[in-house]
Amino acid sequence: MIDIGRDARWGRVAEGAGEDTYLTSRYAAAKVRGFQGDDISKTDKIAACAKHFVAYGAAIGGRDYNSADMSLQTLWETYMPPFKSAVDAGVATFMTSFNDINGDPCTTSEYLLKDVLRGEWNFNGTVISDSGAIGELLAHGSASERNEAAEQAINAGIDVDMSSMCYTENLEESVKNGNISEDVLN
Repeated sequence: MIDIGRDARWGRVAEGAGEDTYLTSRYAAAKVRGFQGDDISKTDKIAACAKHFVAYGAAIGGRDYNSADMSLQTLWETYMPPFKSAVDAGVATFMTSFNDINGDPCTTSEYLLKDVLRGEWNFNGTVISDSGAIGELLAHGSASERNEAAEQAINAGIDVDMSSMCYTENLEESVKNGNISEDVLN
C-alpha cells in the first residue's frame, strides 16, 4: 500500500508511509525489493503488488471509496511518484484504486492504465482490480450492466477481476458477440 495519505480521517491512512511523496517513493521501492528480491522465482520471495493506483488516499473528506478531485499537476507531483518508483524497482503486479479521479474511475481509466502504466512506464506485469471494483462500475455510473463493466475493465487493461465475478460471468459472451476481441482476452 503506497498511497499518499494526507487526510487523517481516511480509514486506511495507517497502512501507508504517510503524507510525504519522497518518503513513500523510497518505501515503495524498498518494499518491492524486500518482497521480490533479485529473483522472484526463489522459494522465499513473492510478487509485490503496488496498490492502489492511484490517488486512493486523496478521497474527498477522507471517506473511503470516495472520489478524488484534483489537478493533473497534483496527481503527477504528489500521488504518481510512489507508483513510478515501484515500476522502476521491478514490481510484478499493480492493483487499481477503487475511486475515480475527476469522474474517471481508475478501474477503467485508459489514460492511467494504457497511456501511463503500460505506455510511458513500460509496465508489463499483471494488473488486478480492487476487490469488487469492476462490479462497482455500475455504482460509479460508468456502466449500466455487469457485462458492460467487464468489457470496459478488460479493454482498459485490467487482467484480473478480484471478486466481482464480472469476468467469469460475462467475458465469454462478450467475445462471442464481438464486444471484446479474443486478442484482448488473451
